[in-house]
Amino acid sequence: MDLSCDRKETIMNRRYLIVSIILLAILTGGALISVIPVSPLLSGSATIPSEPEQTSVVTTEQTPVYTPTIITVPQSTTLPTPPLAIASGSGAVYPYPLSTTALEQRVHELINQQRAGNGLSTLSFDPALAGIARNHSKDMAVHHYFAHINTAGQNPTDRGTTANYSCRKNFGSYYTSGIAENLFLNNLYTAATFYSNRETVYHWNSPEDIAQITVADWMNSSGHRDNILTPAFDREGIGVIIASEKVYITEDFC
Repeated sequence: MDLSCDRKETIMNRRYLIVSIILLAILTGGALISVIPVSPLLSGSATIPSEPEQTSVVTTEQTPVYTPTIITVPQSTTLPTPPLAIASGSGAVYPYPLSTTALEQRVHELINQQRAGNGLSTLSFDPALAGIARNHSKDMAVHHYFAHINTAGQNPTDRGTTANYSCRKNFGSYYTSGIAENLFLNNLYTAATFYSNRETVYHWNSPEDIAQITVADWMNSSGHRDNILTPAFDREGIGVIIASEKVYITEDFC
């Protein structure tokens, strides 16, 4: 009688383990659908325990593009879509060195790669524009919103005016005025799986993943891509603020 019970319990435990692994694989895979990464896939060294209680899947988000002036731009090329680099680890400690200024510069480099690949001049990095962008990312993080219009009702150009920054260009027969903007809400991890009998397992994004995902999603959105590939723009500022697991990224153009 005891032997039969032990066998039944062993079979049931194996079934729970198989179902748990399949469920975790499906949920983890689902977190990759909406992003376009660029690094080789890395497998975590930790084994997958049984009986996951809950998995939280994190998604990225972008707003409708803000473009004060509409300009016809050349056809762009899409970014390649190799698999995402994911480092799995337990605990809520981010496993990579992370500098927001370095991340701003990396996004700027990737933007200029896209412009150069489409036959356009590269953008200079404007510290004043970066300050305006950084302040907006901070405002969104502090006040828990995600939009081009801030809590004071200011659009990107209004925010520039408040900072005594004017973007006006005279092309002879016409002129342009105003700051264009792209926004992206990224995450430090793509998914977190919670267990009743062990620490939470996080699937972290590296800083390179964050930069690549951001630019790739912008390039696959027509309005954001048009801002990036607008010939009349000659400078930009990138502002990154990290609040909890959220990464707020503002890109302002002039």
